[in-house]
Amino acid sequence: MPRRIHFLGVCGRMVGGLALALRELGVRVSGTDPVQFPPMPEILRAAGIRVNRTWSAKHLPARTDAVVTGSMLFRKGRGNSELEEALNRGVPVWNSTAYLEQYFLRSSENFVVAGTKGKTTTTAMLAWILESAGRSPDYMIGGQIRADFRRVRLRGAPLMVLEGDEYRCGLGDPMPKFLRYHPAHLVVTNVGHDHLEMYATPGQYRDAFANLVDQVPGGGSLTLNADDPGAMSLAGRTPAPVCSVGFSRKADCRITGLRHSAGGTSFWLDGVPFSLRLPGRMNAVDAALAAVAARHAGVTRRQAARFLREFPGVEGRLEKIGTAGRSIIYADEAYLPIALGPLLDAVRKQHPRRRIVVLFEPRYTGGRHGMIQRELPECLGAADVVMAGPAIEIASVDPPFDHELLCRDLRKRGVKAVALGKLDDVTGQIQRLWRDGDVVVVSFSLIRGELTGRLVRLVQQAAAGL
Repeated sequence: MPRRIHFLGVCGRMVGGLALALRELGVRVSGTDPVQFPPMPEILRAAGIRVNRTWSAKHLPARTDAVVTGSMLFRKGRGNSELEEALNRGVPVWNSTAYLEQYFLRSSENFVVAGTKGKTTTTAMLAWILESAGRSPDYMIGGQIRADFRRVRLRGAPLMVLEGDEYRCGLGDPMPKFLRYHPAHLVVTNVGHDHLEMYATPGQYRDAFANLVDQVPGGGSLTLNADDPGAMSLAGRTPAPVCSVGFSRKADCRITGLRHSAGGTSFWLDGVPFSLRLPGRMNAVDAALAAVAARHAGVTRRQAARFLREFPGVEGRLEKIGTAGRSIIYADEAYLPIALGPLLDAVRKQHPRRRIVVLFEPRYTGGRHGMIQRELPECLGAADVVMAGPAIEIASVDPPFDHELLCRDLRKRGVKAVALGKLDDVTGQIQRLWRDGDVVVVSFSLIRGELTGRLVRLVQQAAAGL
């Protein structure tokens, strides 16, 4: 393994986690990232990792054994000064996924969780169960568990739990990341359509998951969400044992007796009672999938249920981040219709007598004729008030997504919908529409600098002015 590594895009959630894990193994680590979104820069510096704020060929250490890049460089292509310096010097350049595969995934028994939504929570639950059961797995999770539990841990353990990301590996490597993860045991939460700039059609997107299932060995396992047709369409692609999990009467392992309360969710799975501190049907499915997968590491259903009672959830997933008067403010990263619908259902179940106000920024939409423009009105129709900003796109689309059209469609459904021109418009609109006691769900991008923290402060300031 290289002993001196420089990271490009080191403040990314997964790349930063990899840098921290390698630092603990004694690797000398440095990196550059102009996007200093907290808390990763502070975490890296506290660990003794130098983080540069600007790109410069001078930042590449003289005796660098390898350069590891994040997916950000894939989007921007060649021309980065530090990347060009590394190539000119002949320093090996890896994307983070290929590096992980080469040095950590070839000898472990890999549990991979993939899907359009729910994969972060399910991966976190599975890692939590195995850690609580004393299996001490290595893991790579796309989110931060609300506990002393890092996103990435690499110690050469015999078991590895991985969140299966279907995005491209990186510069010069267009392969979906999860095709480098070598799953022995695969969980698929659902298959919809995402990353439209990479997968132009739902068929292309599904094909990536089909290729992943094709890698599962006969001695491994495949666990599928029985309630999702996209996931179930993958059942016949491997000789490995297949177990379907969900509310469907056709499920091999069926969820029954779902109950909602202010404290969370409870249900039964094959005669075993589960109780979660998390709300909503979607978390029940994620927990059941994780519990069924954990049996392949020798953890019983009853053990999994006991451990999941204490699972605290993942940051950025219906995370309570503030209050304003009697109102509660949540943040959630959901932006796809397949995720927003279950999210708002969970909020409604937890707060049945309150109005729901959604501050929403569409992203990666595929434009005005895309699926997201068509499907958002139905799922956001579960809200009482929607304030929608302009869309963020990775690639240009023509015609572009129309957030004013989205609001017109919502108003036809009886939703008070406002098209925002800029973030600061939120203040005036909240003062006009706000009622003390509303539940606010913030789903704004963390990419463009319109940060959730700032948005929350605007909400609180606007409410205080009433």
